[in-house]
Amino acid sequence: MKVLVALVCMPILNFLQLFSNFILLFSVFMLLFSVAADAQHPDLILVNGRIFTSDTSKLYVEALAVREGRIIAAGSNSEIEKFRAAGTRRIDLQGKLVVPGFNDAHNHLPNALKSTFIDLPGLNPSWQSLVDSLRIAVRKTPKGQFIQATIGLDIINTPDANRFVLDKLAPDNPILLLSWWGHVGIFSTSALSKFGISVTQPDPKGGSYERMPDHQTLTGKAFEKNAYWPHTSYQKIMALGDNEMLIGKLKGLSQAMLKSGITSYQNMCTGARAADYINIWKRAGLPFRLRLIRWADMDADGTLNIPSKELPRAIPGMPFITVSGTKWLLEGTPLEQGAANIDAYPGKGDWHGKMNYTIPEIEKMCREALSRKDQICFHIGGSKTIGEVLDLMTGMNVNWKAIRPRFEHGDEIDYSPGYLDKARKLGVIIVQNPTHFAPVPGMQPFSRSTSIPSDAPLPAENNKQSDLQTGSTTSGAPLATHGMALKTLLNAGIPLAIGSDGPFNPFLNIMLATTHPMRPSEAITREEAVIAYTLTSAYAEFEEQNKGTLTVGKFADLAVLSNDIFTVSIPELMETESLLTIVNGDVVYDSGKLKPKE
Repeated sequence: MKVLVALVCMPILNFLQLFSNFILLFSVFMLLFSVAADAQHPDLILVNGRIFTSDTSKLYVEALAVREGRIIAAGSNSEIEKFRAAGTRRIDLQGKLVVPGFNDAHNHLPNALKSTFIDLPGLNPSWQSLVDSLRIAVRKTPKGQFIQATIGLDIINTPDANRFVLDKLAPDNPILLLSWWGHVGIFSTSALSKFGISVTQPDPKGGSYERMPDHQTLTGKAFEKNAYWPHTSYQKIMALGDNEMLIGKLKGLSQAMLKSGITSYQNMCTGARAADYINIWKRAGLPFRLRLIRWADMDADGTLNIPSKELPRAIPGMPFITVSGTKWLLEGTPLEQGAANIDAYPGKGDWHGKMNYTIPEIEKMCREALSRKDQICFHIGGSKTIGEVLDLMTGMNVNWKAIRPRFEHGDEIDYSPGYLDKARKLGVIIVQNPTHFAPVPGMQPFSRSTSIPSDAPLPAENNKQSDLQTGSTTSGAPLATHGMALKTLLNAGIPLAIGSDGPFNPFLNIMLATTHPMRPSEAITREEAVIAYTLTSAYAEFEEQNKGTLTVGKFADLAVLSNDIFTVSIPELMETESLLTIVNGDVVYDSGKLKPKE
């Protein structure tokens, strides 16, 4: 009987054990399913928008889903609404245009020099306006404190613009006047002394001083490296700074940038070294992505001086900061007629400009960058310099595409078809600055077939009425044949990124890129300009896998704009601002003008 009962009960016990195991496994499965499902639930969805993705395979979507700072879905409103769950924040975009956060590929954060700053009118203030302002500033500035001002060509070319006159105007204050494009500076005698520069200081590599007829005594006027980073010890410069003041500047700058929809900023470290900006950033806590590009120079003995070379790309505990790239100032600009050109400057006899370094010295810079697998960034614009550097790079027989060399400005890259072909094969990225396209008071455009008057009317946007047919600009001046190319670069397959290198308003830069007052036939469309300002700017810093498009897997960095910048008139374009700026999925700027419907 016991055997019979055992035989009967055994299947029941086995069944119960199997059933128990099944329940356990089912519970585990449901738990894992629940966790997996929850992992797909977004923190944020944005719906009912006109979202420009910068991805040419699908330029527009209606909605996005975001989780943990990245986009997990992009599509129609109905597709994205399905992702919504308890705890998901929902923002109704109310039909507004959304673009990827703008990435300013070339700009300069301010320095920390403690000073009274004189705000002179316009880009080209007069000498008399400077004199009048200096007299006022001297009365309210403590003795020994710097007085600074930003100047233009008129002051630079004024005979009285020298240290001897500045000494009389401000006998108790060091004066530093810096051109708005950064390549010319004028120092008073006490300013030279503060920086440790003697009045017979030899010219360093990468810069020069203007001198009296004795060819030794400095007039106070300095060019290139000497203008923005005086030839002296770095410690001496930093000792003159005020980091608290700089933090205040950066916080104000941050708010203005976010209001413009800028979420990434690639900083050429002229104001301080990368390591110093990192320390300041820790205290300032600014909510946008910052790339620090090292600013290098060469010592008198030929040694390469690369500040912060030891820093890693990623900074522990600071996910919004990267350190990469090294920039070299190879020459000046056409404004002060420093860029080295094949054609002579008009009215300057046989003056063609000059390079700051020899070709063997530039090769040394290239070899050093290649040894560290670091991106090399050249300030370069003149037709002679570009041709010689392209020949050098071509002859080195290395894989340049791996480090994506950048030509900052690269104005004369289209001087000849051979330049374009070499640049494309080498993988050169051109970082152009549309603010440079605006006619500059006091300057005639360089190495062009003609000059465009500074009072010329603004040409029609992306003028399809063939400038090529008429052979002239809208002002009636004959068409320039090369320089400051945009459309030609895109047609040649050369990556084009946009940086402001000045006023960082992206809508100003888009307006200038799509009208191109200096050369209307090179204007590009607004869509092309935004892609250059977002996707290609990310490519120019090896970050296209993380940002630059509003597509799955990318950071949720975006701006909700007050106007549709692809359709509005130029005046409306210039009135545009960001209503809501998001970085890493978090709202970092809210104008209060978009009323999100939760």
